[in-house]
Amino acid sequence: MERKKLALFGLLCLTSGVFITYNFWSPILPVGRTLTIVKWRSLHNITHIVSFHTDKQTNDSGEGSSTRPPTTSAPPTTITTSYGDFPSNLTIVTAYWNLGTFQKGSGNLHFTTNTYINWAPVFRYLVNPLVVYTDSKEFKVLMEKLRSEHVHNTKIFLTNRTEFWPFQMTDKIKTVFNQPSYPKHHPNTVKPEYSAAQHAKYSVVAETVRKKVYDTPYYAWLDVGYFRDIVQRKEFFKMEIPPGFDSKRVSFNHISNQPMTTKPFTIFRNNIVWVGGGMFLGRGEVILKLEQLYHSAVLYFLEKKLMNSDQQVLYSIYSNEGRKALNPKVELQLFDPKGPGNPWFYLGYLCRKLVSVTKS
Repeated sequence: MERKKLALFGLLCLTSGVFITYNFWSPILPVGRTLTIVKWRSLHNITHIVSFHTDKQTNDSGEGSSTRPPTTSAPPTTITTSYGDFPSNLTIVTAYWNLGTFQKGSGNLHFTTNTYINWAPVFRYLVNPLVVYTDSKEFKVLMEKLRSEHVHNTKIFLTNRTEFWPFQMTDKIKTVFNQPSYPKHHPNTVKPEYSAAQHAKYSVVAETVRKKVYDTPYYAWLDVGYFRDIVQRKEFFKMEIPPGFDSKRVSFNHISNQPMTTKPFTIFRNNIVWVGGGMFLGRGEVILKLEQLYHSAVLYFLEKKLMNSDQQVLYSIYSNEGRKALNPKVELQLFDPKGPGNPWFYLGYLCRKLVSVTKS
């Protein structure tokens, strides 16, 4: 009966000329009185039908485990254009830093360069302007091949990672991690370079805004492995601003309902996650404000002998204690995952729109 209802629902949508994205996500209660929580109960302005079911559990970073990927039931929007003419108001920024092999989580999972190389082919089908930062010649060559049909809107920077402030702090981060009583959460509080790489997200996106590599009003960070579950799909897609986007804030995935009364000491040491760092987006000028705040926060918490990944930094900034110390001038907009799908990737799939590109 349920299958028949869904089939009828899809038929009605298609015959009316409306493409709908239907995500099976469950509501999570909002956290913090000053934060915007977006809850989508209507189905307006959405692009395709999606079902998302979890096969396996993810660890506390959203990485390392697989979920059954979404399936698209409605046809993609058809856009007849040359690659050079594809319109977009959103620049996507990503980075890969060669950290060698490292343990991920508490089990036997390890990440290597090949892990990221295996995830990267998704970017072949992204039609947005893309800016890539890396210190790996191998990864640069790979991305050049993957983006060979998108040369007009791709910029790849092969750079020394110490040009960015987070990687200039690895010695200080190491000092924190080397404290005898400091908990070991692999790799967040074990490998200083990994922690720095998470902080560098905000640095490279801000650098992209300042350089005006592509003069778009909006910018998004996207992890190399964000769409790892659909690597096998050969379908062009465009990342768009999500419905209900607040241009005065930076948008993140809401991962878990956490009290703002929790102390940063507890957040960092217990590896507590409130929002996910796999993707975030905002207007260029708001991104710059967030990066300035984030930089100040990292310095502040290092002085307190605390450090972890960006997810713990963000939670600590907006905790009651963090607000008093750092007085943030930019707020976050939280997108609230729904249903049994993997909440770590909700925002990205909400922004992802299939397109059919015809060369002219």
